[in-house]
Amino acid sequence: MSNALKNYAKNAYHFEGEKYIVKDKDGIPFELNQHVLEWEGNTVFERCHPTFISQKRKVILTCPRKVGHSSIRFYLNYMNAVNDDDWIWIEEEDRYPKNFLNKDDLLELYNDLYSDTNKINVIRNKNGVNQDVFTGDNQYHFSSELIWNQDKEKIEKLFGKENTITWAQEFADNSESVLGREQSFSPPLQTLKPFTDYTSYLIVRDPWDRFMSGLITEMDNGLLNPWKYDMIAGSERGWELLYNSCKRILFFTEPEYLTIGGLDGPQANHTFLLGRPLWRGKSMYDIYDNFIHYKHDISYKTNEHGDMGVDHESLEKTTGVIDSLVELGFISQDAVEALHVKEKHNMHGHTHVNVTPHIRQHVMSELQDDEDLYQWWARCRELVDIEYECLKSNEHKFKNT
Repeated sequence: MSNALKNYAKNAYHFEGEKYIVKDKDGIPFELNQHVLEWEGNTVFERCHPTFISQKRKVILTCPRKVGHSSIRFYLNYMNAVNDDDWIWIEEEDRYPKNFLNKDDLLELYNDLYSDTNKINVIRNKNGVNQDVFTGDNQYHFSSELIWNQDKEKIEKLFGKENTITWAQEFADNSESVLGREQSFSPPLQTLKPFTDYTSYLIVRDPWDRFMSGLITEMDNGLLNPWKYDMIAGSERGWELLYNSCKRILFFTEPEYLTIGGLDGPQANHTFLLGRPLWRGKSMYDIYDNFIHYKHDISYKTNEHGDMGVDHESLEKTTGVIDSLVELGFISQDAVEALHVKEKHNMHGHTHVNVTPHIRQHVMSELQDDEDLYQWWARCRELVDIEYECLKSNEHKFKNT
């Protein structure tokens, strides 16, 4: 059978697996339905941002978009295929812990998750928050903390002032469909056994640089993609088309949608803040053990036609964040030799995929001086400043790599 078809079909069914038995408040055992065991919620950092787990190292490595996760996937796959390593990417079927944990570890995970009100369910019924969550009457709420979705004070305490719940309500003028929305939030994996004794690493890029790079990437998607005008941007007409196309997208896209999310449809995960949502008052910056500084050290030069582009010599001299992963023992030097050196015609585009073409940087720079977008950029700055505030109290976590 075609592996592509098999994997496609497999991803539609997540509910097969071992039975999980819990006890209600009276000690009577019952089985939790498989759909209740789904690992959901944008508070699970490993689901929002590309994350890799090595069980033999007891390491969690999270690589937010725009910090080199594209190339890291190639390197970690090489480590598994050639060096018999054990890296797992939390994606597709491996989004669900039951697909990569052994039975004992999976049982420990679920026991910890359901031993107390670790999960948070946001519900539409104000009086429903007082219901008994340690019975089998409503398995969806079993052993969960229940929060009324209009309890703004409590929601902001748990998830931060800027969150997907209250912002969506304000944006939609408290429409009935939004106020009737219920959501489930699961803890980050590293806050639960058996992952509590793992060491977690977060790759961190300057927040505004990451936001701007992510913003350019998000414009790649959809019919309004302005970068179709890149090739003619050297002409007056081409530049006008490029500039106005970018401006139109920015003007009609809410900064909160880019940085927080919360509405239906595609999510702008290349620009999502790492400082939101909080999990019970703590950000990713607070919860992760160590930070790895993102760097690419790429330079530009002008060719004989006057066009500015990436200096290809600089592509060869640096491997970006890969150097740090080699120093940490996550990637071997032979992987760098095999991919960065021998496969450079394939790899440079991935290793340095976050290096934005100069023409796009230029138009974004000019748009920041556009008076029609002054308030838009000011709000973006205000939201991204959350990142800098989170970093202030966690700077000691940067590894010396």
